[in-house]
Amino acid sequence: MKRLLLIICLFVNVPIFATQNIEYNFDVEYKKATEQNSAEAQNRLGYMYQYGLNVQQDYAKAIEWYQKSANQNYADAQVSLGYMYNYGLGVKKNLLKAKQLYEKAASNGYALGLFNLGALYEFAEKKHYRKGIEQNSDNNVISQDYVKAKYFYEKAVQLGSKEAQNNLGRFYYIGIVVKKNYTKARKLYEQAAKQGNIYALHNLANMYYNGLGGLKKDFAKGVELDTQSAQSGNPEAQYSLGWLYYNGSWFEKNYTEARRWFQFAAEQNHADAQYNLGIIYHQGLGVAINTHTAKYYFQQACQNNHQEACKHVKKLL
Repeated sequence: MKRLLLIICLFVNVPIFATQNIEYNFDVEYKKATEQNSAEAQNRLGYMYQYGLNVQQDYAKAIEWYQKSANQNYADAQVSLGYMYNYGLGVKKNLLKAKQLYEKAASNGYALGLFNLGALYEFAEKKHYRKGIEQNSDNNVISQDYVKAKYFYEKAVQLGSKEAQNNLGRFYYIGIVVKKNYTKARKLYEQAAKQGNIYALHNLANMYYNGLGGLKKDFAKGVELDTQSAQSGNPEAQYSLGWLYYNGSWFEKNYTEARRWFQFAAEQNHADAQYNLGIIYHQGLGVAINTHTAKYYFQQACQNNHQEACKHVKKLL
């Protein structure tokens, strides 16, 4: 029997946009945006167009309204517009433009602007340039720089950013440009988890499973945290629970529950979950053997660069 994979990863937050908990009334916001030149209303219109809230989704119009608001130095809009450039939504991807917008928001003391700068530097590709190539016209050239990432995360943490708390915790957990320190990592994860960061909940669960950072091993607490994270949509926590049900590490073995959690994670393109579903259907673990379904999941995992899954695809051709 092929052994299922348990990979408890340290999940991190990538650059994000400014979420808004408001009532979306287009006519009211449009009137404020046009007649009063309200930066807040302009930003809300951008958000409505970006996500199709009471209007037809339209990235171009979202950018137009975000730009109007950002021109008035409205930090939320600067971050949201930066996000659009960061990921090429309705506009050509331009990391330098995104960086400039995040910097403007950060200069206004906006935690999300600081966090996004940190994430931009953390997840930039490693580059090795010939002399002078940094001056070329490639607007997507930003070099990975963990020192700068840490600097901006620390600034954002000072302003209470749960995303920065989680990502900085990972730096201390792994030892990225700092000495590895599980206790500091745990404290940062706890701060983020208290604010409901779903990735920090899973990362903290991992520390309880392994008894790290001054914690005693506590599977019950780890499962409690992972369940909170999984129910909130974290695919890594969903995968973790699936494996625990499959392996019987804490729960009694239950292939039905294992398959259910793997399914949730697989729907979010979690390669290991897709692979493990392939194993479950291929071997008939808690279900009837179904080679067609097994092949489907192996193919999905293979497309996500899971090498073991690719081997199974070849065998099933």
